[in-house]
Amino acid sequence: LIFNKKNKMKRIITLGACAILLTISCQKKDGKTEKTTTVKDSVVEVEEVASVADGEMCFLQVVSKDSMMLTIKKEGENISGTYKSVPFEKDRKTIVFTGTLKDSLVTAVGTAMAEGTTVKEEFIFILNTDKAGVKFGEMIEGDDGVYRYKNKNSASALYINKTECKK
Repeated sequence: LIFNKKNKMKRIITLGACAILLTISCQKKDGKTEKTTTVKDSVVEVEEVASVADGEMCFLQVVSKDSMMLTIKKEGENISGTYKSVPFEKDRKTIVFTGTLKDSLVTAVGTAMAEGTTVKEEFIFILNTDKAGVKFGEMIEGDDGVYRYKNKNSASALYINKTECKK
């Protein structure tokens, strides 16, 4: 599908606004210290992560009436699942994805459905035993028709907490 500039800009602004709102609203002060390393004007988060067990995991973050849900199934290095962003008064976005896990980083490609359109989109998140950090950033359409992060290193992560999976 071809996006006109107005829809593309609306998508970028909506994703950015959601990420900023949730990041500001969900700052958690838990006393943990993070190690940071500066690399060419960008900060890379480094965390020591325990091995994540195979099976189904669910993550949920609710701020006011907006919610983000991530459900994954892990089998070795293979990851599949669904991500949903459900703003209260906006269009929802759903990504059904498959990808791989290396260390704590999941790199996937999925079918994204938002605002009545469907596109292929790269989806990256950090997977920990108690939270997942969904990456947000500017995306551009690749030669293969898949929207990918313009700069993976500058994409910011919004962490959502692990929760019980509903059956």
